[in-house]
Amino acid sequence: MPFEPVRLQIPRTLLVGAASDFFFLQNRSYPRKAALDWVGNRYQLTSGERELLRRGVFSQEQALHRRSRRCLGDSWKSSWLVVDGHNVHITLESALLGRPLLKGNDGALRDTAGASGNFRLTEVTMTAMGMLFNFLRVHRPSKVLFLFDAPMSGSGELAGRYRKELQSLVIPGDARAVPVPEREIPYGECTVASSDQAVLNRSSKWLDLAYRVLSVMAAPGLTVDFSFLTELRTACTAFFPDWNPFFPPTISL
Repeated sequence: MPFEPVRLQIPRTLLVGAASDFFFLQNRSYPRKAALDWVGNRYQLTSGERELLRRGVFSQEQALHRRSRRCLGDSWKSSWLVVDGHNVHITLESALLGRPLLKGNDGALRDTAGASGNFRLTEVTMTAMGMLFNFLRVHRPSKVLFLFDAPMSGSGELAGRYRKELQSLVIPGDARAVPVPEREIPYGECTVASSDQAVLNRSSKWLDLAYRVLSVMAAPGLTVDFSFLTELRTACTAFFPDWNPFFPPTISL
């Protein structure tokens, strides 16, 4: 199944310049919101383009911290997997619906649709579930818990469908709708499947489950990939500790 990337309205070179400047300011500890406002105004970015930067560009320190805790390979299978239910599910639906997807410089795949508040169960819901459980059928975790946001429409029904599918595959675990999933996650005792920034910051181990699922089908069609920011800086500073390719003008935030 092909996942086609959404075309950017802004020239890619302009977005790279904006991302590079925002990355520079983050590495200089400028206030994040003020830095994003300044970069957005300088490059005349739309609200959607600013959202790409907000969800995809972080300081080198923060990006490397998150990357250091990301599960690679199959090590996650032997631990308890706790899934940030709506976060992973909506990312899968976004891919199926052709919504914008990005890969942050912290290594996480994210959607930018802001669809959480408008989420409804549809035929695409079942397709996304099928993709996820096809993955888990092959890559079986020792135990899994799906946590869904109870305040969101249809969360109880969605949790019930996930629970039924777990039972049919005889995968130990549960699916529940809870008021605040982030407060229910035992961060130090499990591998967390999520791309939520706050969740990743608290996780001792995390799995980019949506990316894994989509990669089995085909490479996710990314609207933009900001990985180059962290990877280029890491490679260059290994040889030139004071290296910095970005020199925006002196500003006051």
